[in-house]
Amino acid sequence: MRRVVEVNEFVQSLANAELPDKRSVNVYLDTTRCENLRRWFNTFEDTPRSATFVGEALGRDGGAITGIPFVSPNVLTSGQDPWGGFGSETSYSMPEHGDSTQKERTATRFWKHVPACLDGLPRPLTWNIFPFWPYSTGNRGKRFNRAPTNDEIEFGRLWLERVCETFPSAKVISVGVRAKETLESMGIETPMVPHPSRGSDKGLTMALQRVAGILRA
Repeated sequence: MRRVVEVNEFVQSLANAELPDKRSVNVYLDTTRCENLRRWFNTFEDTPRSATFVGEALGRDGGAITGIPFVSPNVLTSGQDPWGGFGSETSYSMPEHGDSTQKERTATRFWKHVPACLDGLPRPLTWNIFPFWPYSTGNRGKRFNRAPTNDEIEFGRLWLERVCETFPSAKVISVGVRAKETLESMGIETPMVPHPSRGSDKGLTMALQRVAGILRA
């Protein structure tokens, strides 16, 4: 019950956040995304054999739609994961006007390899050093993903610290160099896996297998 209260307060604080840069979006102004994130946290098993993967920021075609880092609409509704959390019959919901077939490279590659590499281990948690969607504007006003600024990363540190404090038993895994640098600046030593949006499948699976070995030790 205590964790449910902590998670509710955490998600509400995201919804109430006033972002430091107008070129970023607080996706948690949407109640469906908030409810998805609550369920994501509340169904996580915090044990020494569990992993919290921390990346950079929400992506336009993934977490910015679903509210869950590293989870696109296609992943959310496809039921690909062996832990049984995703699929059309779960308690997760698509926001209004969301397209359940929308794919994202990061989410697709992450959930292609994580279940096999972490077989027999608890379902991982996912988070970001900046928990909102930073964007840049291209031709005709179309928005694209961009890396969070140093100010945005500093702004997101509060929620990153709270995630680590709420789930203290799980091993924190950085996804990409920026996440690793941020976590280590907080005194958190962390293994790193390459960001799924870049690099080869072989490099990603080898890194995930090393993480699995640490969790099983």
